[in-house]
Amino acid sequence: MNQALTKQERLVIPRRKAGEEVKARPCLGDHHAQLEKVRERSFARYEKAYRELAKV
Repeated sequence: MNQALTKQERLVIPRRKAGEEVKARPCLGDHHAQLEKVRERSFARYEKAYRELAKV
C-alpha cells in the first residue's frame, strides 16, 4: 500500500457526494523523508515568493 502512495506525483482529491464526510487516509513511511521531499518541492515551486516574504 505504501508503494502505491510513493509513486503518486500529484494530489488526488476524489469526488464525493453532497453530505459525505471526508476521512483521512493513513500514510505509512518515514515522516522525516516525507517532510524533506515536501520542502524541496515547495521551495522549487515558490522560491521567489519565499524570498519576498523573507524581506518583510
